[in-house]
Amino acid sequence: MPEKHDTSASQSDAPTASSAKLTTSYPAPLGPWAGYTFAAMPVYATSSPHQRIEIVDLPAFGELGRAYRLDGRFMASLADAHICHECMVHPLLLAHGNAQRVLILGGGDGGSAREALRHACVREVVVAELDAQVPAAILRHIPALANGAFDDPRTTLVIGDARDLVDAARANGEQFDAIVFDLTEADGDAASLHDAAFFAKVRDLLGPRGGIALQLGAPWFEGTQVRRMLDALHSVFACVLPMTTYVPLYGTQWALAIASNSLTARDFDALTANPSVTALQGVRHYSPSRHAALFDIPPELSVILGPIGP
Repeated sequence: MPEKHDTSASQSDAPTASSAKLTTSYPAPLGPWAGYTFAAMPVYATSSPHQRIEIVDLPAFGELGRAYRLDGRFMASLADAHICHECMVHPLLLAHGNAQRVLILGGGDGGSAREALRHACVREVVVAELDAQVPAAILRHIPALANGAFDDPRTTLVIGDARDLVDAARANGEQFDAIVFDLTEADGDAASLHDAAFFAKVRDLLGPRGGIALQLGAPWFEGTQVRRMLDALHSVFACVLPMTTYVPLYGTQWALAIASNSLTARDFDALTANPSVTALQGVRHYSPSRHAALFDIPPELSVILGPIGP
């Protein structure tokens, strides 16, 4: 078992404007040809050995407007972080039916772990986060994102490169029932964690009925990147199911996917009648009534997100 890590912030990390009242314009890139801005009040900022970390308050989202950015990109806000976390975690775990071990690659804000821990069958959640200062900053300034996930005895936080953890787990013959890619976008440092070679390594860690879930990006503005990842998934997994949903912080329709060699589209279609869905407590976005809509790819995006199945 990996050792648990202290997520308290270092003494050298200091708030930059915790009492600031003036707003600043924060750019948010949306693919290579588009972008938007948020007016925000800076709360905290630091530079780790890996990246720039910023905490800001977004008046546009009201009381739930606290958000964080990594290297100038918005990652999550209290208002809507649950959308992607719920879409990645719940369809996969519910389709599996008895997921006991969950591996989260990235996930330093604790949101994906929080959702996985809602499932009574889950016995262990391993979070592989590169940067120790991400969970430290989140727990100090936006603790509601994790909502106690890192304090749950089922959770183990491993600080280090996800590639190294995956290689070590393969060498040790470990298996997981679900693997969630809760990483930064695939056009940066995390690019090599979104290609066919890495998907094949992760596939080797999956147990019976195991699968992976990941974010693909903005199909309207990052179509080439989204299609590249889907092609890589199709080259490794027998069943690849894209889904879309609107994420306000990202300013657009967002694409995600689930992939497996054991689960099929029929396993996910059956979830609308699965009593475990209605037993989930505390979910805000995913529900039986929304399940089919998530996987219903609009015709105008079928060139990028298709084919679907099997």
